[in-house]
Amino acid sequence: MENEHSELIIGYLQGRLHGRDLDNFYVWVNESADNKKLFFETKALYEACTPSREKSEIQDSWLRLLEKRTSRQHKKQSFWLRISTYAAVAIIATAITSSLFLWSSSQEKTMATRYIGGDGLNADVVELPDGSRVSLGSHTTFSYDAQYGKSRRVVYLEGEAYFEVAKQKDKPFVVKTKEQDIEALGTKFNVTAYPADSLLTTTLLEGSVRLTTSALAQQAVLKPNEQFIYNRKTQAFSLQPVDASQYVSWTTGYYYFPEQSLQAILYRLSHVYGVQFTVKSEELNHRTFTGTFYRGQSIKDIMEIIHLSIPIRYKIDDHHVTISEI
Repeated sequence: MENEHSELIIGYLQGRLHGRDLDNFYVWVNESADNKKLFFETKALYEACTPSREKSEIQDSWLRLLEKRTSRQHKKQSFWLRISTYAAVAIIATAITSSLFLWSSSQEKTMATRYIGGDGLNADVVELPDGSRVSLGSHTTFSYDAQYGKSRRVVYLEGEAYFEVAKQKDKPFVVKTKEQDIEALGTKFNVTAYPADSLLTTTLLEGSVRLTTSALAQQAVLKPNEQFIYNRKTQAFSLQPVDASQYVSWTTGYYYFPEQSLQAILYRLSHVYGVQFTVKSEELNHRTFTGTFYRGQSIKDIMEIIHLSIPIRYKIDDHHVTISEI
């Protein structure tokens, strides 16, 4: 059955589907999130194996890969891990580091940050002297000074980061953003605080955190699977229950959007891809969408995912995407 669906996908990618076959493809791909995921993972594998090759050679290679994939169905590893073997060369060729660290000569004397990994798909990771780990999102600035760990552990954030804080009860861990201090003793939490955004969001996975916000009189204490959202423009806030694991999946390259508005999704993607979106319909902005995106997909792939669920037209012009109703 999976092989049958793969052949259907390849037919679509090669432009061979027409009439009822094309209708059947659209019906199948919209049946479930798993079907959409299989479509874009298969697309990634197909495109990784097709550049600068003759059509017959491409078809032969594709059939061989299908046979290998079918023979491995008894294994429990995910389809994405399997295709990564074949797509690695294509991914490595285009991968870029998602965060850029700029250190002046004077900063190098006071900063003790150790940079680890970063391939543009998974999050870049900073390991702090106390063993705490910080996963950094796209276009994120993160720093701490030489006093870190002496009496307190204070770090500074502009952008998005996921924190896994080492327990040191006598040395509180504090994340400072422009308007907020987020204090933790030993916990896992995610903070989104891009300077240009109106929303500042903190999501707690484990432990507890205490938030002190400059414009609010009262502090807020979060429990696991709670999210605190502060609006910088209106100075309003909300505290809501969430599945916190969905808000840190970005550290492994996956972005989950459970029943979120198109406006909220594009807001998130603008940081991930460094793209500006213009939506020419307020009604479209409020349409809801459930889906999973992978960081390795192009912005065109992302627009195709949305297009399969919401009837839209889109135009990509360099780093600007215009979206309108059909």
